[in-house]
Formats: sequence, structure tokens, C-alpha cells
Amino acid sequence: MAIYAVIMAGGSGTRFWPVSRQSIPKQCLHITSHKSMIQETVDRLIPIIERDKFYIATGNHLYEPIRQDLPDIGFILEPVARNTAPCIGLSMIHLLHKDPEAIVLLETADHYYQDEELYRQHLLGAISHAATHNNICLIGIKPTYPATGYGYIQQGSPVNDQGIRIFEVQRFVEKPKLDTAKQYASSEDYLWNSGMFIARAQVMLDEISLYMPHLYAGLMKIQTALKKANKTDKKDEKVDIVTREVFESLPAEEAISIDFGVMERSKNVVVVEGIFPWDDVGSWASMDKIIPEDGNKNVVNGAEYAAIDSSRNIIYSTSKRLITLIGVNDMVVVDTADALLLCPKGREEDVKKIVDKLKQEEMQRYL
Repeated sequence: MAIYAVIMAGGSGTRFWPVSRQSIPKQCLHITSHKSMIQETVDRLIPIIERDKFYIATGNHLYEPIRQDLPDIGFILEPVARNTAPCIGLSMIHLLHKDPEAIVLLETADHYYQDEELYRQHLLGAISHAATHNNICLIGIKPTYPATGYGYIQQGSPVNDQGIRIFEVQRFVEKPKLDTAKQYASSEDYLWNSGMFIARAQVMLDEISLYMPHLYAGLMKIQTALKKANKTDKKDEKVDIVTREVFESLPAEEAISIDFGVMERSKNVVVVEGIFPWDDVGSWASMDKIIPEDGNKNVVNGAEYAAIDSSRNIIYSTSKRLITLIGVNDMVVVDTADALLLCPKGREEDVKKIVDKLKQEEMQRYL
């Protein structure tokens, strides 16, 4: 059985405006190092997955900027965005067309891992389990603080007794309030839902057939078109046409996340207890957890700056301007060639509201 990696990279990352734009998605930003986040994602998986077994699942509109970072990686392209369930279903169809025995790791391009070797050990444990069981393996992360922005998984009975620990799933909880998150963080029974999955492609498709019948029927149409194209030994435009028709005709109740569509209903889901450091790079606040403070207690990436009585700031720049701060504390400062963001810490999630406002006011040149 061959192991494939599908990296889901369909989001534009509006919380990272003004650096992320329609033509420069979040996945291509250099947030955590000198490489883009999607390059880092591939690099950390190369030790356990062959390079020709990687695929990027993204939208047609993001193909070119991502391809510039990863010119030798395969792509599975969505004609229109329909959330993660259709994205994953389409990926399973394409991989099963190539390899009926495919085992698939579904990862995203915006995760950060301090201990990459420990991360890979957990994935190998999940892959080993998925190869011999009809389970979808989720990767849960042991909470280190009471996060209210993550979903949680309550562990059930243990599935194995040694090595990487795997449990049945008792229930899912979506983004709890702070008091509840504090209880979960101090409990031994709850894990953060990281959004990573490992399963045989056929098992994932079978679960979609049970819980998302309209999506499954559409995927079968795409599968038929792929088989016909294979007989002619060329890429048939009919595949693209059928895929677009299927995605555009999906009812709203099935254009949803794989969590809501399958995972929370499936009886074949287990969770790997991840004890490695992990962070979801979801907004500018993530830099506080990833990049060490400098001598002024500021977190800085790409910026040349001078400061007086200014600390605990996040400073990011892609411009060549000098940034100077006097008496500025607990702020996010992001400077680009054509836009400047100033935002108090704690309001980083509101950056997407600025993007919405720019759309409303038809300031397209900044999007």
C-alpha cells in the first residue's frame, strides 16, 4: 500500500491581510521561516512520504501562486470552493483512480510543529493503524492551554495499549466557551481537533457514501468521467466539466466541512493522542507562539525597526521602510508596499472584517 499526502490549501487567509491577497494566498507566505508555509509542510513530510505521492488540493484561482512554490508537486483542483467535505471527496476519487489501495494523509498548509520527528512518529502510528483497520484516524493534540478557537475531541476507550496511543471517539465539541475550555484543558479526556486525518481512500469514500449521499452520487459521476478519459489515454475536458457541474449543484447541506458531514456521525472514527507541540497558524497572533521575542520583547519578522518604550508588539514587514515605535505596546504592526495594518493584540481575528469592508467599498486594488 502506498502512502499519499493531500495538503488542503484552498483558503485565502484573510486574517493575514495585508500580506495575503487574492493572488498571494496565506499558504505562500513566509510566516514561520524563510520558506513558505506550504513548502514547509511538504518538507516535514518528505522523510515518510515519497515526493511523487504529494498532491495539493486547492482552487483553480490559487493554482499558479502555489505552483510557483511547488512546481514538481501534483494538484487536485476544485472548480469552486465548497468546503472540506467536497474537497476531500474529490481527492479520494482522484487517488483511487491512480491507486485502489491508497492510504491518504490529509494535512493543511497552516500548521506549525516544533518537534517534527515526534510529529512524524505519530503519523506513522496512525498510518499503521489505518492500513489494517477500517478506521479514519484523526490526530488530536493534548491541550496546553484553554483554547476557545479550536474544536475538541473527547476520548473514549483505548484501541491499543502501547506505542502511539489511539482511542475511540466519544464526542466532538465545537469551540467551547472559556470556562468549558479550562475544564477540557485540565482534563485527561479531551484533545484539540487538529483537522488532520489518515485513512485508506476507499474507507473515507465509503463513509461519505453513508452520510453524504448527494456528494457521493456526484463523486461517482466524476469517477465515471475519469475512467472514460483514461480509455482515451488523455486528459478529457469532460472531467473538468463534470467536476464543475457536480460542485456547483451540491445542496447547501452537503457543501460543508468533513467534520460536520462525516466525522461527527461516523462509527469508524478513532483519534490518535498527539503529545507533540502544535499550533494552528490562523492569524497574526500565531507569531507570538512561533517566533522568540527580541531584546525589546517584540516579535519581529522581516522588519527593520527602532523603538523607544515599546514592547510586546508583533511586527511584520515586506516593505523596505524603517518602522519606528514610540510608546507603542501590545500592537500588531504589518507593513507592505501599499498597505499598513495597525491592530491591538486581541483583535487579530477582526482583520477579516477589514477585508470585508474593502470589498464593500470596492477597493479591489488592496484585495
